Amino acid sequence: MLSRLYKRLAVSAALALTAPLAFAQDAVSLRLNWQLLGFHAPFYLGVERGFYREAGINLTINEGRGGAVTAQAVGAKSDQFGIVDGGTTIVSAVRGVPIRTVMSLMNSGIFAVVARADANIRTAKDLEGKAIAVTAGDALTQLWPAVVKANKLDSSKIRLVNVDPAGKVIATLEKRTDALLGSIDAQSFQIEAKGVKTSMLSYDDLGVRLVGLTVVTHEDTIKANPDLIRRFVLATRKSFEAAIADPQAAVRAAVKVKPELDPNSVLLQMQASLSKFSSPSTAGLPIGVGAEADWKSTLDLLNEFQGIKTDRPAASFFTNNFAR
Repeated sequence: MLSRLYKRLAVSAALALTAPLAFAQDAVSLRLNWQLLGFHAPFYLGVERGFYREAGINLTINEGRGGAVTAQAVGAKSDQFGIVDGGTTIVSAVRGVPIRTVMSLMNSGIFAVVARADANIRTAKDLEGKAIAVTAGDALTQLWPAVVKANKLDSSKIRLVNVDPAGKVIATLEKRTDALLGSIDAQSFQIEAKGVKTSMLSYDDLGVRLVGLTVVTHEDTIKANPDLIRRFVLATRKSFEAAIADPQAAVRAAVKVKPELDPNSVLLQMQASLSKFSSPSTAGLPIGVGAEADWKSTLDLLNEFQGIKTDRPAASFFTNNFAR
């Protein structure tokens, strides 16, 4: 009888110890910038390995439909955190969406000219005489004049072919265009999956430096719940460090959630994304720390080429308070 009583007491004590932890979990949602790609795999690894749970966070990850849509969702408090590129963060904030970056994951931009290898586009000058698939109005196309200016190209010698986003890959595969404006972690893998080799020039390579993907949250969250942000940033950093140490584990975690993904493509996408985490201004700094110089470069480009007029300093669009 006594042994049975001791067992009951032990179980009750264990429940008493674990119950507060269960109730302490904050329900948090993260809205991705797009459908699941390699860059997102570390977040799923972090959930699988319990990094967010250890930080007191019950994390739900939702796929996105573009950075601007994600910015709006976070601004409306539909999601607590979102993945948004630096340029879209600035544009959204200037237009009244109350968000700010709390973790600068990619301190180099992901925009790129993705070309068929047989188009022989190896340098900026090789773009002259070529046809490039673009989508009117998107950030890539609006910043294209910056590429032309930075490399002293003759824009009259470059033919821009306007198609919808999905049509850019098709146009390039069918040789209606030699290249497309895209990102380092997406279209090249789609094209090569069809057996066509590619080459790529990132906007960074072409002298147009932009902050890439970041974690944003609502200004109210920064004011009211800084501890939640610190815990989220810590868990996210652990997730990316684990993915760097064991990339295949991150791929498996992503494919487990979305089995239709090709594991090799996810791995290549993730490796391409990780290569953009540092900029010359952030080399050697912890994951998630941004640099004012990079944000100023992004803001200046938006002011000149996208007509984003604001007196706000670059430092007002991001903070390192949670990532240092």
